Amino acid sequence: GRGLANVYEFLAGRFPERVDKEIHDEFLGAGDQQGRVVGVNASKGGSLTELAARIMIASYGSEVGNAALKWIPTGGLYVTGGLTPKNIEMIKGPDSPFMKAYLDKGRLRPLLDTVPLFAVMTEDIGLRGARVCAEREYNAM
Repeated sequence: GRGLANVYEFLAGRFPERVDKEIHDEFLGAGDQQGRVVGVNASKGGSLTELAARIMIASYGSEVGNAALKWIPTGGLYVTGGLTPKNIEMIKGPDSPFMKAYLDKGRLRPLLDTVPLFAVMTEDIGLRGARVCAEREYNAM
């Protein structure tokens, strides 16, 4: 999606003095690959690309925490999609932006200790599931 690109775009507009011209020019010319440009450059300490990635991953972690509290999946919550494997360094570890936001649930935080969290490192898991469903339907004919 456009999430990471949108966060970067907002930050670039809000803090134009912090924009790295070379990265920004690449971003502007990247079309639907703008998120990739931000992600590739997110390791540059103190950059807007790093800040955008941290904000995005923290938002992701917060929403995963919300999902865990809604469903209380004591058998485990599997975090999937392209964001997970591409940003695993910002997701894993107790001090990561993802985990800090995931656990920041006030008095409900202890409930999250009952929910095992798993990072699925395969990006096409949705397609694999769709294939299995299609195969089942085909075989039922």
